[in-house]
Amino acid sequence: MNSTRSESLTGTVEVGFPQFRTPPPEPMGLLREWLDGAAHQEVREPCALALATSGADGRTSSRIVVLNKLTETGLLFATHSGSRKGTELAANPWASGVLYWRETSRQITVAGPVVRLRDAEADALWAARAVFTHAMSSASRQSEPLEDLDQVAALRIRAGELGERGALPRPAGFAAYELRPERVEFWANGTDRLHERLYYERSGGNWSVGRLQP
Repeated sequence: MNSTRSESLTGTVEVGFPQFRTPPPEPMGLLREWLDGAAHQEVREPCALALATSGADGRTSSRIVVLNKLTETGLLFATHSGSRKGTELAANPWASGVLYWRETSRQITVAGPVVRLRDAEADALWAARAVFTHAMSSASRQSEPLEDLDQVAALRIRAGELGERGALPRPAGFAAYELRPERVEFWANGTDRLHERLYYERSGGNWSVGRLQP
């Protein structure tokens, strides 16, 4: 049984998963291959990463962030250090994430420690952002309480003023993070719900690989 002609929420799609039978020794190359494939097949939001974090109290929170960059060691994303996810990562530097693409009936889950990167990496991610995003990211204090609707109008005015300056310097609180997976699972929707699940776990710097039942 293979994952060709899989059933999905959007109809029948073609998704091959030959690595399920002959897995590579480590997951990061396959992750990149699937990510590139999602973009090639015109998945609407291939870099939309559902990121879950938790604070010292163990209560989880989740949101969608942009996967800015994939490296040999992990997944890079950016956020304001004072946001909820930023404060939770400061208290508990561990996260899990999901990349789900309904257009191809595939998903990837990752979990592992999260490292705040050096300012130089944050500068690079900030510089790579569209200039029009700089103004609101500089004017707003992400995740702080909104006192009233008048504050929305004030933010709009402030962002408009900042936007007239063009590219802006990176705010001090805009930080870059890398989720360095210790577990990765690749999931492909299968005919008759025989989904193909390939997982990797890292221990002592080495990866082990296995398969899971649907």
